[in-house]
Amino acid sequence: MHVPDLHELEAWRIEELVPLEGTRVVDVGCGEGRLTAFAAARAAHVYAFDPNAERVAKARATADAEHVRFGAHGVEALDVERESFDVALCGWSL
Repeated sequence: MHVPDLHELEAWRIEELVPLEGTRVVDVGCGEGRLTAFAAARAAHVYAFDPNAERVAKARATADAEHVRFGAHGVEALDVERESFDVALCGWSL
């Protein structure tokens, strides 16, 4: 019997609650890209940002998708239209 770890369980719950296929996703506080990679495999477009530039660099290095953009800034510097995204992910960020 397979027991999912916390990351698998989190992804499973997101997928169960919010279908990401074809959506525009913002990953707030993306860190090293754990949820970014999950979203990128499903969404049409992902914008992931975090105030820690080193973590963003790690996320960028592991992202394998042309439809993912990254930013190194806090939420107060987010400069996008209100209706720009269908889904916002914010895992383990406050």
